[in-house]
Amino acid sequence: MRLENAYPEQLEEAKKKNIPLFIPVGTIEYHSAHLPLGTDTQVAFHTLERLEKTRDIIIAPPVWYGPSSYAVRGPEGNSVDMDGTVLNATMYNIYMSLLKSGFRRIYTVIAHQTEDFNPTETACLDASRRVIFKFLEETRGIGWWGDSKMQSFYSTLDSEDNPWNYIRVCPIYPPRDMKGDHAGKYETSMLWALRPDLVREDKIGTSDDWFTETAKDASLALGEEMIGQIVSYWESIV
Repeated sequence: MRLENAYPEQLEEAKKKNIPLFIPVGTIEYHSAHLPLGTDTQVAFHTLERLEKTRDIIIAPPVWYGPSSYAVRGPEGNSVDMDGTVLNATMYNIYMSLLKSGFRRIYTVIAHQTEDFNPTETACLDASRRVIFKFLEETRGIGWWGDSKMQSFYSTLDSEDNPWNYIRVCPIYPPRDMKGDHAGKYETSMLWALRPDLVREDKIGTSDDWFTETAKDASLALGEEMIGQIVSYWESIV
């Protein structure tokens, strides 16, 4: 189900069933000559479309603009560098609105920068933590944790209504040896499987970008294998 296409009664039923809601977050960033600027967001969004075929999920509209920086190419590469504080504020408002609406399984999935130092993930994580504490204050009252009614709080964290799990921020890739690169063999293969119309095969190897040297080894078969692994991983969760 697409959030922007849903009707009130559909969403109320989804909330009763605690169906997870996914928000794909990415960047508009230079990806050499053969891949489009929105590759990161495309990978996350279209992978979720695959997941939707086998699991009941809600897919929210993608957040296209994240902190891309000019690490890959300067402004002439047409990257749009969103300051992390702006993304943080954007996600804060999205998260708070969704919590107030009654959603309790919100996943933010990111296909940009899988390494530990990730400004996109950092912005989303900080926003999610601040939102949860603010939401608990608003719904349970000031001093909620110290209230005598909360003595059993930690013993109930394994239940479905665990506030620490209301919002999760994670890479779209499984937390194992999933290969990643930037417009190289792996990213090119994944987009090839998801949106073959967006991969310009004739442009592979035509630039002098060192990070695309492996793109010549990309293939539809490899992309399907990788996307299959990712979808299987998420199927096991939802």
